[in-house]
Amino acid sequence: MHETSSRSTLLEKALLAVGTAFVAWLLACIVAEHKDEPADDAYITYVYARNVAEGHGLRYNASDADPTSGASSLLHVLACAGAIESGLDPLAFTRALGIALILSIGLAFGLVGATIARAPPLSGCLAGLAVALLLGLLPETSTHLASGMDTLLFTATHAWVAAWAALVVASEERKLAPGVVSLGIALLALLALARPEGGLLGALYLAALALVGRESHGGAASLRRVLPIGVALAALLGSLALWRWSYFGDVLSNPYYVKVSNAIFGSDGEWLPGADATARFALQRLLPLGLIVLALAAAVRAPSEAVRRGFWLLVPATLVVLAYARAIHEMAAGFRYEYPLIAPFAGVVAVALCWLRTRSLASFATVLGCGAVALPLLASSPGTPLARWLAHPRSIAMSWWPEHRPSNALARLGLDLGETALGQDASILLSGAGQVPWFSRLRAIDWIGLNNNRASGRDAASVAELWSYLESLQPDLAFSILPPAAPGSTSPSDDANFNCAHVRRTRDGRGSALFEHWDPARVDESFWREMVWLRDRCEFVASYRLGDAWGEPWWVLVYVRSDSPHRALLEECFARSKRVDRPGENLSGAFPVPPSRKELPLRGG
Repeated sequence: MHETSSRSTLLEKALLAVGTAFVAWLLACIVAEHKDEPADDAYITYVYARNVAEGHGLRYNASDADPTSGASSLLHVLACAGAIESGLDPLAFTRALGIALILSIGLAFGLVGATIARAPPLSGCLAGLAVALLLGLLPETSTHLASGMDTLLFTATHAWVAAWAALVVASEERKLAPGVVSLGIALLALLALARPEGGLLGALYLAALALVGRESHGGAASLRRVLPIGVALAALLGSLALWRWSYFGDVLSNPYYVKVSNAIFGSDGEWLPGADATARFALQRLLPLGLIVLALAAAVRAPSEAVRRGFWLLVPATLVVLAYARAIHEMAAGFRYEYPLIAPFAGVVAVALCWLRTRSLASFATVLGCGAVALPLLASSPGTPLARWLAHPRSIAMSWWPEHRPSNALARLGLDLGETALGQDASILLSGAGQVPWFSRLRAIDWIGLNNNRASGRDAASVAELWSYLESLQPDLAFSILPPAAPGSTSPSDDANFNCAHVRRTRDGRGSALFEHWDPARVDESFWREMVWLRDRCEFVASYRLGDAWGEPWWVLVYVRSDSPHRALLEECFARSKRVDRPGENLSGAFPVPPSRKELPLRGG
């Protein structure tokens, strides 16, 4: 009997080692397949992180007098600053971190599931690995692994908090051990730093713990159980708010809070602009996972008390998911906002698998074995690259490490500008505030305002006042997805370029989900003022094709201010560039009066 048990343990260890290596390799191959698809907003974080690493503090431009708050996650900024300080490429670092975090989610839930179900820890780890594989094969995960955003970092910190909360719920002790209290405080602190809504999510978990504990400990005792953690969380959130106020001058300065109620661009009046994405996430992800949980609970005959307690631990995530219906889902591919809220649902699956292990080893092995084969096949498409990955397992999996520069239009433009070595001596007006400032190091003026306090929409201003301020900054060049206003036009109504289909689709939301949810009249006024400034003050110098999104080609159009002191150097940069569109790129199909590039002389031959 002892010999059989030893063989079983040895087999589980071998399966765990091989399975972990396989899942890590599979996730690395997924990153490789999408390595040219970073999110532009990820580079906003990297710019902040670089400035922190170089000693400039939390400001988007190293030369800014005041700090700015435009990064989604302070925790992500700090992690990337450490990576940059260590000489690592932040995009590669974030992607590698994402792989490690998915594995950590499985490990945390597996060990907690084994503890709750009283299953062997090795079996729990195998159950957690199955959950990691399930998460890794979700279509959205490929987006978040490749994007470089904070999504998986928030997902993991949320998963760790949910795992800790499950342990607290399972504990019968009337008073939590000091180690459990300290761990909870540390994890909730990370959650609050991971995203602005993390503090709310942590408070909801403490409320759920207090409600669940009433049944076994009584109302007063249940509150006393979590009171020290609640006090610590309140002190942390208060300190964080005080720090933000003293550092940024605004407690809620993060751009999350100005996307819906922008004091410059207003709103189109839609009260729940994110309702569509929220509803699709609930139907496509939470509902199927909930059905899996119910099926497993019925199969293992889970105690009704455990089911009821588990239900309460799903409530905090569900409430925050619903709250996202109030947010404009900017840069939200792959359910970026909602995705981290999937964590506790995945955790319940791990716990149910651990219960299955205690009921029947054969059933547990069958479910895991079938899942390990079926899940990758079900997640694959007819053109799956799995065969190619297997043919070159190492070179493909590592093709994005230690660095891979994207080749999209914004990266190409940023690399061209970086070759001027102008750095913070020159400024660029833009709306895509990520890759161009990262690669060029130019001073960035973001008219949408995510990285500029005056343009952020936190304080009321008219569109005319906004553009008067932007023009006073005298940007040396600009990139835009808009053409110049047509010569001779005096208003939007008589401007052929403003009224063309290409610009109309941009005004309706192409390029930014913000445009379609802000006040249309104010967005139109801003677009018109930008087009007039481009016509009257600038020279068109280059275009970089973005691709055929929305069924037609569109471009990043680059303009140099006519009286910029750096005009000659910038024009030479684009004249020499091998990255710009060929001179014959035809823009006339998109614009009635297309921007035209004059022949630029090359200094020194």
